Amino acid sequence: MKGKFAECIPYSEMIKGRIGGNPPIEVEDKIPENYLFYATLVHPDKENSMLSILIHQDFEVLIEKNIYPNIEIKVIEHQYANESLSNKFCIKELGIASITEYKEDTKNDDDTIFVQYQGQPRLIQSKSRYYEQLNKAGYEFFISILEEGYDFDTMDVVFNFGALYLYKHNETGEVIAGYWQYS
Repeated sequence: MKGKFAECIPYSEMIKGRIGGNPPIEVEDKIPENYLFYATLVHPDKENSMLSILIHQDFEVLIEKNIYPNIEIKVIEHQYANESLSNKFCIKELGIASITEYKEDTKNDDDTIFVQYQGQPRLIQSKSRYYEQLNKAGYEFFISILEEGYDFDTMDVVFNFGALYLYKHNETGEVIAGYWQYS
């Protein structure tokens, strides 16, 4: 299956998907201790459903626990909700930007990618240790977020100029963080 792509654009309240800022109101009281809000994506397979991503606030913990099943990144599926007014869980250095709708595109290997839905993911490190256990547990690649696609005029990296890979379970449809990589 060919992938679909979304781009990082200047922030607009009119666009559902975004990276950075405050968490959606729907998620705010579900954020575990020591976690911060990273992004909320439109769920490409479910109408009016979102996937909010939370990351551990300690970068050393993120590095140590970066691969399933011991990854310190959480994904919460929820109905669309407006951004909360509280910046308690905001990654202030990240900035804020909107994420466009997914669309088919003819991306070349050299093109900048921000969000990719399905298809063959662009891996920073193509070592099977990242996805072996996921595949054995019934998960397949679903969405990736590559920091190379950030709007660097208004944003800063969180994953050391890396990428986050979300996986979806073949039977249950559960979406989880599979792993993240950096160069």
